[in-house]
Amino acid sequence: MAAHIKQNKFGVWYLVDGYLCKSLKTKTKREADVRLKQYNQGKFSPVELPTVKEFYEVWIKQKIPPLVRPSLAADYRQAFNAHILPRFGHFRLSHIKTRDLVDFQAELIAKKELAVKTVRNIIDASFRAMYRDARIQIGGEIEGRDPFIDIQWPRLAKAKPDPFTVEERDRIIAWYIENDFFYYPLVAWQFHTAMRPSETFALTWKDVDLEAGTVVINKSRNMETISATKTAKSDRIIEINETLISLLKLLPSRVLGLSNVFVGKRGTPMSKKWAEHFWKEPLDKLGIRSRKFYACRHTTITELVKAGQNIKAIADYVGTSVAMIEANYCARLKPDREVFEKLSKQVTEQLKENSTLEGKRLVAGPGFEPGTSRL
Repeated sequence: MAAHIKQNKFGVWYLVDGYLCKSLKTKTKREADVRLKQYNQGKFSPVELPTVKEFYEVWIKQKIPPLVRPSLAADYRQAFNAHILPRFGHFRLSHIKTRDLVDFQAELIAKKELAVKTVRNIIDASFRAMYRDARIQIGGEIEGRDPFIDIQWPRLAKAKPDPFTVEERDRIIAWYIENDFFYYPLVAWQFHTAMRPSETFALTWKDVDLEAGTVVINKSRNMETISATKTAKSDRIIEINETLISLLKLLPSRVLGLSNVFVGKRGTPMSKKWAEHFWKEPLDKLGIRSRKFYACRHTTITELVKAGQNIKAIADYVGTSVAMIEANYCARLKPDREVFEKLSKQVTEQLKENSTLEGKRLVAGPGFEPGTSRL
């Protein structure tokens, strides 16, 4: 017999489907008919959905490489164990309301004094990701629901790249040559290829063609795990010049026949933990303001933009988008006052002569030739 509804002697409607007989908690037939229709469409289940804690314990076990980066799984665990589960662990998934999330948002900011960015990562990233997957895996009452969608977040100023100057870059490289030559190739490589550290640490000799002067970048290394690159644009092949080829030939991993290009002094593959132990010291001793190791990449991109290289070629070479380059690097450049005044004068004269600018377009400068950086 197909699923149907029936009313008991107290006027309460029940949904009946084979052995299933579950109260719909209503005495109104119209509401019962709606529930029956939703049940037949798979949009309603009379069985209570799991609690946030119950679903999380299953869900987090699915967050493993290569499905997610290890660092992302670690962020999920931190957010749930420290904040979400203590507040929402006992909630049924179907009972999560936007107003509860708004209250939670205020509590984290006002009572726990967390930064807005941190709070958004907890609620709008970690918690929302779990709820999204619950909609897919469980469906029923929460299918199509998104209590997170109407939460309002203030617009935050995005941190801009903080590159080293050319003089600082050269001093840092010189320090490693004089004080820790083993890591000199790594530091010089970072400053002149603009590769992300995770891409460099994942690099294997199979990715390198010394004769052709090319490097294939198609993976990253994070928390001892190899994953895909950050974005689809990050997969690329770059050309390197003779100087960088010479740097690679200095590496002991090549002579020893190791798989990874950059290894530590014990021959093990390197990771971002390297910077925690070997990056701060030279900056302190040189009196250079501290920046992350990642700033080597920012430095290279900044210098390429300042040199007037083609923005699209730069973006392709470093594995990012033109929009990102324009928003984060081009906007930082100060116009040459003399050139600016000369240009302004020319435009003013043209306008006075009633000359038309229609049909004119800007032409890019000389194209960027990969591998022209100098140590």
